Amino acid sequence: MSSNIFRQVGNNIQTVLNEINKNQQYLADRLNVSKQVMSKIITGSKAINVSEISQIADILGVSVERLLNVKEEEAVNHKFAFMGSLSNEKTKEKIELLKTVIDEIIMLEEYANG
Repeated sequence: MSSNIFRQVGNNIQTVLNEINKNQQYLADRLNVSKQVMSKIITGSKAINVSEISQIADILGVSVERLLNVKEEEAVNHKFAFMGSLSNEKTKEKIELLKTVIDEIIMLEEYANG
């Protein structure tokens, strides 16, 4: 769940960057981090602390609260229809893996479109 919070904070940072017509490199330069680190912050794959969020808010000219504004995402429930029932454990495991992959694809699409 916490990675979801970091992802939403990253989305908030990217939204502000877009609003002020700046890119990730602009923010990376002011934070003295690489563009790769900045990208990880934006995608939520790097955890950031309160001090870093405060620095980012100052650079972007927004409140910390704006960057921390996170919404609880609705759970995504994929429904798969099968004729009959699954009794093979390996097949059930493969279906669960498929559901996980689909969730990851949806998340990547949201990042690309967000």
